[in-house]
Amino acid sequence: MLVAKIGYNPYNNYPKKTSFEGIKPFDLNYVLKNRQDLLPERVLKKVRTVAASGIKPLPTLKDVHKSIYSPLLNCKTLEEAKELFPEFSKMREADFAFERYTGNIKRLTENGYLENNFALKMLQEVWVNLKSQDEIAKKMGLKGRTGLGWILQKIGFVNYKSNYKTLLMSSDPETRAVIAAKTTAWNAAHPDLMKAKNKHAAQFCKTPEYKKAHSERMFEYDKLHPERREKIREFDRAVWAKIPAVRAAMSDFARNQGGFIKQIIKKTVNGFTLTPEEMRVKKGFYKKFWKAHPEMLEKFKQAHKLVREERAMKKSKI
Repeated sequence: MLVAKIGYNPYNNYPKKTSFEGIKPFDLNYVLKNRQDLLPERVLKKVRTVAASGIKPLPTLKDVHKSIYSPLLNCKTLEEAKELFPEFSKMREADFAFERYTGNIKRLTENGYLENNFALKMLQEVWVNLKSQDEIAKKMGLKGRTGLGWILQKIGFVNYKSNYKTLLMSSDPETRAVIAAKTTAWNAAHPDLMKAKNKHAAQFCKTPEYKKAHSERMFEYDKLHPERREKIREFDRAVWAKIPAVRAAMSDFARNQGGFIKQIIKKTVNGFTLTPEEMRVKKGFYKKFWKAHPEMLEKFKQAHKLVREERAMKKSKI
């Protein structure tokens, strides 16, 4: 009996969710294991301490971040902020003379933004209120973040890594839901762009370099998570049990192939993990079989869909 995943992927026929839907928010343990390189040093130290404390439930990364940097809101000057947070020590206020007094500089000066603790307010907006430069620029009456970015560069503004902001927002259920809703709405409003993006991604996934790297990643992952392979085997056994004729035809087809193919099929049947090279060869074998028996591919699709529906129904009753 064949129990391996095959070249055809029936999941591609189902609607895609946004990356934030159906996934639990990232907790501190996940952050430490997978994303600690994004965390500012002060936050990383605090996260390690909190995660090791054993408290339950763990606060979110967003909560930890705000607990650290909220004192910025009580600062009256940039110098006070520097005393509390040495990582901002090289910043300076924006009350110095700029090389030119036109455009955005003139507009912000006339509105009082550059003369009234501008640098401190930028720290408060970005590090405590978690505002983006686009949001801040809009609030100040600027057309975009470009002009603001130039001024921030002049005052030596210290920012966190761009992906850190995404990590912060996705760690909190409420802001995560907001991101998911905005993403879904944007995708719905730009179907042509989404189609082009998906096509480009699909073409990249077909490159030999990507396939090889992906196969190696999954091979290493399966060694660390054998439960994943077992779930896949259980699912496939249920699928093949519904189509014995297809299973028998595939076994006959394998007998006419080379010895290496037979060895791979034998390992697959016995539930052994295949090497990346064996996975590649096995995929080619399945591709040949479906091409020779297209009517059986349709039967497999139907069986796969039926098992998914049965399991979903069973899960909903629990």
